Amino acid sequence: METTMTGQTVERSPDRMSGHRDRLPTWSGPGFASEGVRVRSALLRLDGTFEPPRLVVDGEIDLATLDAFTTALSSVLARGSGDVWVDVEKLDFIDVAGLRALAAAACRLGLQDRRLVLRSVAPHLAELMDLVGWSQIPGLFMLLREETRSGSGAGRGRRGDRSTPPSG
Repeated sequence: METTMTGQTVERSPDRMSGHRDRLPTWSGPGFASEGVRVRSALLRLDGTFEPPRLVVDGEIDLATLDAFTTALSSVLARGSGDVWVDVEKLDFIDVAGLRALAAAACRLGLQDRRLVLRSVAPHLAELMDLVGWSQIPGLFMLLREETRSGSGAGRGRRGDRSTPPSG
């Protein structure tokens, strides 16, 4: 798994196949600020920036990828200011530990009068968050994916600590 953050060099987790550790260079790419986070593995791809605080999730969040996801999310939360946007449009799967990580992040941000804004949340994921009560967390705002024939949509707001959708 390739994990890099600009502004510092991050030691990669041991590779399961080779068992080795190595140092990775800092990274920045088109469309990203000079500081951010990037994770690449067979199951999960994350791209994020610290200012503005955003994280794009592509793939699966489960036991195999949870550490990389929580590390990236925590970095964006800690180093960014204002509301933190997490784009989950390309999220294929998330287990309960991944949902707990999102809920915990929203709680932390709520204590700082900030929000975790989940963009393009699939209807089944929003229903699950409602079922377990996590959609009521004051620091959480979900923008639902509107299912259209093309499979994409701008989204609509769903429960958060403020009645207006965040800007950004």
